[in-house]
Amino acid sequence: MERFAFLRRFTRNRGALIGALLILLVTVTALAAPLLFPTDPLRMVGPPELWPGEDPAFPLGTDSLGRDMLAMLVHGARATLLIGLFASAMATLIGVSVGAIAGYFGGWIDEAAMRAVELFQTIPNLIFVLTIVVILGSTLHNIVIAIGIVSWTPIARMTRAEFLALRDREFVQACRSMGMHAPGIIVREILPNALPPVIVLSSLVVASAILFESAVSFLGLGDPNVASWGRLVGDGRQLIRSSWYICAIPGIAIMVTVLCLNLIGDGLNDALNPKLRDR
Repeated sequence: MERFAFLRRFTRNRGALIGALLILLVTVTALAAPLLFPTDPLRMVGPPELWPGEDPAFPLGTDSLGRDMLAMLVHGARATLLIGLFASAMATLIGVSVGAIAGYFGGWIDEAAMRAVELFQTIPNLIFVLTIVVILGSTLHNIVIAIGIVSWTPIARMTRAEFLALRDREFVQACRSMGMHAPGIIVREILPNALPPVIVLSSLVVASAILFESAVSFLGLGDPNVASWGRLVGDGRQLIRSSWYICAIPGIAIMVTVLCLNLIGDGLNDALNPKLRDR
């Protein structure tokens, strides 16, 4: 029943519902990319700088090298979404682990963890990501690692705040009096109650990760063997005066995807936040 109640609260938010449907459409399109365009999307298939609608064989036109914009856009959705999801999962795992340990044990452990969080937050995120990618190499795995490393700090702070509010509750004290060990209390008792705001924040980290990946690829540090939306924008920036659609099409895709993810985050907040459930 609680699951159905969550869905009802989520669907009340029309923006979140529209965002979820659009993200589902993008995800299905990305999964079907090998079926829709089975050949390499980076190969040259037509005349260069063919405008959208000019040739029915290329609905979104071609880029400066004669590559199909639609094929690269569909395959780019796979890379962009995978980077966003895996980077968010990595940031959530690190942030929840650090925040849970700091919030539960407190004392010098909390102090050391929060100083580490502040140290990471003093470094500009984009510069940090670019530095890690340059050191490790321009591959999808390294980009995911770089984005995950710089994105965990707000999740750690959120998790710590939730644990500080919950660690002295009656059900936690009852678990301690029964002899339950700290890892069991953290994972089984406190963490499920602390997850709702963390889930909301993690959904927003996905959007941030997509923007980070787009910036890295735009600057030419993305994986050269993968067609991502940021790379498409970067490839077309030199032709923005003559063939602006090369930048505009993937740029609109990035904008819509990030907007939808933020709308989903708002919907999750409305559905999971007990103070907003009856709003």
